[in-house]
Order: sequence, then structure tokens, then C-alpha cells
Amino acid sequence: MTGNQPTLAFIYDRCATKNTTELERRLTVCADYVSSHGWGFGGWWRDDGDYALTNDHRPAFDTLLRAMRATADGPRRVCLIHDWDRLSRDQAARGVMTRRVLLEGGWVETCTGEKCTPDGRYTQVGRLTSGPITA
Repeated sequence: MTGNQPTLAFIYDRCATKNTTELERRLTVCADYVSSHGWGFGGWWRDDGDYALTNDHRPAFDTLLRAMRATADGPRRVCLIHDWDRLSRDQAARGVMTRRVLLEGGWVETCTGEKCTPDGRYTQVGRLTSGPITA
């Protein structure tokens, strides 16, 4: 890992509808978050339609994980999501997807600053302390 390189943000979202207005808003918020943190863009991934509704088959998310793996010897890596529902509304499925990112050596962070880090710590917005994730 090179300390001089900025963190790489791998942005993920899912969208089941053809109306992409809300999706575009979320992605703009993500881009602004990346810029405000001085991170680099590792790429954008989005699961659409039926893939956005399943918890067991997310081709774009799988591709994001492969891209994170390909940069394992480089900078720190974060899977940035607008909010936790972008992974899944199902808490168990969200935990599995978060764990997959952690296994790649990255962490998951929302645009409100909530995060789950490779050491298994979950930090909520507004909390002074953090605890282990239950994924």
C-alpha cells in the first residue's frame, strides 16, 4: 500500500426503476463526497432492474469487488454508497455485502460518514463510540 496515494472510492448504487432522477441525485452526492475528502475515483458501478432487487445476484457489485481486488497493492479503498439501503434494505443481505468488501481489504462508507471498517467497527453518525458490526 502506498501512503502517498489518495484513497480510491468505488461508488456503488442500485436502481430498479427506469426513472433515474433520484439515482442521478444520489450519484452527484457521492461525487461531491469523494471530492470533499480528496479521494480518487476508482469507478462507478450500478445494478439495474431485477438485479437491483435481488440480494443474491448483483453483477455490478461483483465487478466492483474484482476492481477493488485488482488494486489491493495500491491505495486504501472504500466502497462508497449514498446510504445503507443502496446495498440492500434487508439487514442480513447488507451485512453479507459489507463483509465481502471488508474481505477485499476495503471498507464501506455512506455519504453521511457512517462506515464499517476492516477491523469490523461500525461507526454511526452522531455517536462518539463505535462497536463491532453484527454482519
